[in-house]
Amino acid sequence: MSFDEQVDKLKEELRTNQLEPAQRAEAVATLVSKLQNKISSRRLEFALNETPGSYSLTVKHTGTKEDLAAITVNEDGSITFRAIATDEDVMDDDDDEDLGYFPAYVEYFDEAEFLEDIPEVLKLGVAEYELDQEEGGAGA
Repeated sequence: MSFDEQVDKLKEELRTNQLEPAQRAEAVATLVSKLQNKISSRRLEFALNETPGSYSLTVKHTGTKEDLAAITVNEDGSITFRAIATDEDVMDDDDDEDLGYFPAYVEYFDEAEFLEDIPEVLKLGVAEYELDQEEGGAGA
């Protein structure tokens, strides 16, 4: 199969993989359940966003109730992980790669890859966040 044929095939697959709003809402609810099963933690909770038309969840620190990250299911079924930054994080952070305690933005095209990668991302970010809180809440 030529390169152009492969591109055409991929375009068709992407076009047919568009999720309807109800499917995205279901995908987010299912993702919360999978995250809770995979990451059993007293430190984090995964909260569905209750805003109509929102297909995302928030990762919250249970001790401080602070929102640390957001996870969104996109129209094409991909999953986006992004840090929730404070104004201080944006002003102090010279590294575009990280915002606060987590990567600023990562898109996963495969749910299995996301579920495999996200525990390590969360472990490191939560450890840094908690150390920062213990040291008096200085910026990341």
